[in-house]
Amino acid sequence: MEKKLKLDFHIHSLYSPDGNMKPYSILDSSISKELNVIAVTDHNSIKGGIETRNLAEKMGLDITVIVGQEIKTESGEIIVLNIEEEIEKDMALEETLIYAKKGFIITPHPFDKFRKGIGEELDKISKNIDAIEVFNSRTLFLGHNKLAETYAKTNNIPGVAGSDSHFVEEIGSSYFMINSKNKISSILKTIKEEEISIYGRQTGFRPHLKTSLIPLFK
Repeated sequence: MEKKLKLDFHIHSLYSPDGNMKPYSILDSSISKELNVIAVTDHNSIKGGIETRNLAEKMGLDITVIVGQEIKTESGEIIVLNIEEEIEKDMALEETLIYAKKGFIITPHPFDKFRKGIGEELDKISKNIDAIEVFNSRTLFLGHNKLAETYAKTNNIPGVAGSDSHFVEEIGSSYFMINSKNKISSILKTIKEEEISIYGRQTGFRPHLKTSLIPLFK
């Protein structure tokens, strides 16, 4: 049965070098924000996604967890969702896409000048990606999100949102909504075919500062 779902597709756990959230904290905060679906997308790792999904299932929680990975390529970062094996980092973008094609491919913060978005490479791979992150809460300049939104609309690519959260207070700061059955296959299909509503707020510089300190204490 279809219903309106609230989704955050960009969350980092303690398995990201610059993250500190444990699976339970991610789930607790996500449920408190009334999220129905989350994607845990650690830097170059799927461990956080697997542990969060397994914990949600073990506890019988009414939330869908999609396992993902934010992968560093030679050209910038891409997110791949719905995978069970890690994809190697630092490969050429085209080579990474060969391994990523089994999953659902998103370009996060593509035009953010201060982070590893793929930017100008989008034209080369636009036919290989499933969605573009058109609102990222950690993008400091709203214009960078607007560029992503414009590119998605111009090229008829679905636009999604992600909080890019590394701390519990950030979860749900950006999200999107769709009408879909709450099954991963249906969700990903709906994103490609149906209307998506984007919601979000920028979280400013403070989370970046906190993130920069995390590796010092790990």
